[in-house]
Amino acid sequence: MPRRPFPDSLLSRIGLSNKISRLAVGLVAGSVLAGVASIDATNGALLAARGWVVGHFDWLFVLVANAAIAGVALLAFHPSAKLRLGPDDARPEFSRLSWFAMLFSAGLASGLLYWATAEPITHLQGNPFLVSTNPTGPGGAASAATLAMRITLLHWGVHGWALYVVAALAISIYAYRHGQSLTFRTALYPILGPVRIDRWPGKAVDLLALVGTVAGVATSIGLSAASINSTLSSLLAIELGAANQILIIFGVCALGVLSALSGLTRGIRRLSELNLWVSAFLLVAFVLLGPTLYLGTLLFETLADYLIHVIPTGLWIAGTAEERVWQGDWTIFYWAWWLSWTPFVSLFIARISKGRTIREFAIAVLLVPVAVTLVWMVVFGGTAIFQEAALAGSITEAVNQDYSLGLVAVIDQLGPAWLTQGLVGIVAFLLLTWLITSLDSATLVICQLLDVEEIPAAKIFWGFSLAAVAAVLLRAGGLAALQAASIIIGLPLAGLMVLLGVGVFRDLFRGRL
Repeated sequence: MPRRPFPDSLLSRIGLSNKISRLAVGLVAGSVLAGVASIDATNGALLAARGWVVGHFDWLFVLVANAAIAGVALLAFHPSAKLRLGPDDARPEFSRLSWFAMLFSAGLASGLLYWATAEPITHLQGNPFLVSTNPTGPGGAASAATLAMRITLLHWGVHGWALYVVAALAISIYAYRHGQSLTFRTALYPILGPVRIDRWPGKAVDLLALVGTVAGVATSIGLSAASINSTLSSLLAIELGAANQILIIFGVCALGVLSALSGLTRGIRRLSELNLWVSAFLLVAFVLLGPTLYLGTLLFETLADYLIHVIPTGLWIAGTAEERVWQGDWTIFYWAWWLSWTPFVSLFIARISKGRTIREFAIAVLLVPVAVTLVWMVVFGGTAIFQEAALAGSITEAVNQDYSLGLVAVIDQLGPAWLTQGLVGIVAFLLLTWLITSLDSATLVICQLLDVEEIPAAKIFWGFSLAAVAAVLLRAGGLAALQAASIIIGLPLAGLMVLLGVGVFRDLFRGRL
């Protein structure tokens, strides 16, 4: 067999062995260079595009998020749910503990630490639903706290995980039961068919999935870098600012690349299990050191309130200009952020879930992470609310200055300095390891989408590409630019979710699973 020309051989060795990988590199590199060339123009363009998307398609994000919940319920309780993801005699590759640990680390990561105190405190100060309560009257503070937790759990609850479940099940069904490749385009197999799935329509879906992954993970990297910076500022007096956060981004991405190079069963699995145990320790520490009785009461009240209001609150669409700004900053951002994470997380979940039944998959992937998240948010957010009620301004001032400072402000009130510094150190460690697991998972999925997962140079390139995109967005406009990028890429992904759902449920009703 004749040897290929040197340029193609060189491109293959660095992970550019096919047209789709070269196009993906061109898109990402072009975006980074354009952002570096004109920071102000990039920020302006992002904000303008974000405003247009929210103004015209807020209803689509709300529709897709709520339809996903109905879809998961249908998949879980349909008679076909007893089928296994694979041959009838297939069994899971990972234990339930390892499976849950990887689900949790890949699907949520460090965002839980960034938002767990900042979001409830922000909603406590004002939200569109407060008009029905009187925060200064009898029971008003309790009502405001309940609303703050309700909105926080709405954004971190079943809606987002339902998107993951529907997409991951579609990939798993057609990959493991119909012999298709394990890529995001496989989820659209019933729509694209056996011919177009491996041609340009299918490749275009994978390319969009890749861009969504880059935007979604870059958003998380930027937010996590701010949180790491705030914890290091408390521990080592490192200045809080964009320059240090960019250094943190590239340092963490280097560690993420090393983990990705070590593979799934070693690097990602072990880090995920470590994250699980350290996170459990931090949670227990908050319960024991914080207002334990108050948190126990708040947990039951919040659970009941969430179950009652999750659907009507999730279906709410802003009616006024002021409400639309709020919904765009919060709910639409979250639905778009979940959507931008859906290609990579769903593909990762599908990769680790072969052998499980459809029913086990649907129920466990939806409810287990949501239950853990509910407890986590109540413990951390409830502690922040309790401290704010005891000493007005003690938490709100920090959160209003920078969301990333909220958690450190809460920890500072939990005990003596030696203890709180130790807890801040644990938080810094978790932020680092959670971010690494998200980075290495995303890097592996991107390489899988491009069919270059066996090429180390490709993992190195895409790991640092994620860092570069995050750095540009952070430099362009901070949180606003990060949110805008997620919302913009979330729009076409919402359209893909509609097509994906139509295909898989059509096959479900026709008995083709």
